[in-house]
Amino acid sequence: MNLFAKKAVPPDDLALIEALSEFIGAFEVVFQHDWTYTKLMFGDEEEGGTFLRPGLKDESEDWGSRGELLEKYRKLKALMEERGLTSKINPHIKTFLETYNQWIP
Repeated sequence: MNLFAKKAVPPDDLALIEALSEFIGAFEVVFQHDWTYTKLMFGDEEEGGTFLRPGLKDESEDWGSRGELLEKYRKLKALMEERGLTSKINPHIKTFLETYNQWIP
């Protein structure tokens, strides 16, 4: 059993494997292959927005790679939740964020 799962996840779960592969590919595009443009585009969120929740009407406008990454992220998160999987956050980072009221569960 996966230590981060509430129930057993079959090792041949093709939907989860595909979603993970797509997410990693999109992540690498934004944070490796397209890094120069990514750095230029940081900060274009709406007031109070974040990278994952930019609050924009069109998350792909002027930055298609971000829109693709967010789509794959949300797909993977939904599949994880369906299977009882949770994100693992470093406990020291979580404590720091909670201390400074920046933690959003």
